Amino acid sequence: MTDKKEISEANSLGLMTAFKNEPPLHTAFPVTLSNGKMVPSIHVVCSKCDAQISGDRIHGRVVQSLPHVITISANAHCDFCQRMTHVDCRFRTEGQQNVIEWLGSNGYWQARPLRQPTLGDKIARSARQLAAWFAKAL
Repeated sequence: MTDKKEISEANSLGLMTAFKNEPPLHTAFPVTLSNGKMVPSIHVVCSKCDAQISGDRIHGRVVQSLPHVITISANAHCDFCQRMTHVDCRFRTEGQQNVIEWLGSNGYWQARPLRQPTLGDKIARSARQLAAWFAKAL
């Protein structure tokens, strides 16, 4: 009988190989939407430790599935906890407004208007990342 640990390690190796075979997602950005607005990049939040993941740690594909919809399927590898987080999201234009939609953990698509993060948002995100880093280091 195969040990559960062996299956888990083989599955992890397979996921990491698939991750490395996909191109880094940042090479597909910036993306220009049909209304002329641009999406400069995406960041993923780790599903385990809530750390922000960006850059070469996100691999996947960008597809223009409809003239007004950009679809992203990607995997992000967290350096803090070694967790792989999968993301399916899309950017949809509605006139001059843009909407980001993502597949929620409940299996349903969630949506909200796409907005630029405020300075407060950026500071709060950095504080969370720093706290996660210190927690990991201790």
